[in-house]
Amino acid sequence: MNSMNGKVAIVTGGSGGIGKGVALQLAARGARIVINGRNEERARAVLEEVARLGSEGCFVAGDVRSRSDMEAVAAQAVVRFGGIDIVVPSAGGHDDEARDPAVRGPFADIDLARATNFVAQALAGKLMVVQAAVAHMRKRGGGSVVFVTSEGGRTPTPGQTAMASFSGGLIMASKVLSKELARDRIRVNCVCVTVVRDSPSWAAAFDGEGGVSDHHRKQYEKIVAGAPLGVAAPQDIGGVVAFLASEDSAYLTGATLSPTGGLTIH
Repeated sequence: MNSMNGKVAIVTGGSGGIGKGVALQLAARGARIVINGRNEERARAVLEEVARLGSEGCFVAGDVRSRSDMEAVAAQAVVRFGGIDIVVPSAGGHDDEARDPAVRGPFADIDLARATNFVAQALAGKLMVVQAAVAHMRKRGGGSVVFVTSEGGRTPTPGQTAMASFSGGLIMASKVLSKELARDRIRVNCVCVTVVRDSPSWAAAFDGEGGVSDHHRKQYEKIVAGAPLGVAAPQDIGGVVAFLASEDSAYLTGATLSPTGGLTIH
């Protein structure tokens, strides 16, 4: 399980949900973890778990949509641990907007200005940290980028014009990056998810009223009932990300994996 000893990983959104699952799976394999997020107290609890796994980490606050913030995250990773080997853009960056009925709903009814702004902001939230880290990864002789995004970018779902546009665009961008960065031995892959337990989306849908629209909640309920292998937990997604970040997938780049429990098949 120490296959990532000496590796340094940046995980955005690593203080909770899928990002936490990713951070802990990487730490369990020996990677040192740089958690980016907005809540230092939550991050501290994750870092305590990282320490219990025998690894170490740190928290660096910052908005994933800000170039200067992401450059600061990358710089701190280098100062603290000597370099960057793995980047996992997991944070949504604009989750509340993604769930708003003006952005997620029937195409004829959504606010297109807000929807297209969401797409731009969400893309920035995934790509900024990668751009900030590339030069540092080149100095290490390569590395791995694993985007975590929505299965809505691969499978059409009614009411998801904005999410499909964002996630589908990110998937294609990851393929472009995989081509561009292969000469630097930087691999780029995507992991696409649906409903995941113990995540902000799960809490919005099922922990109380008003977090999402009734239509949105019914879609989630249908997914929960219909996934043949059941609903994933954050650590399940983290395991897939860890595989893509590791040398076990050293010859895999430009790929998109969908750990959806058999709900979607590609």
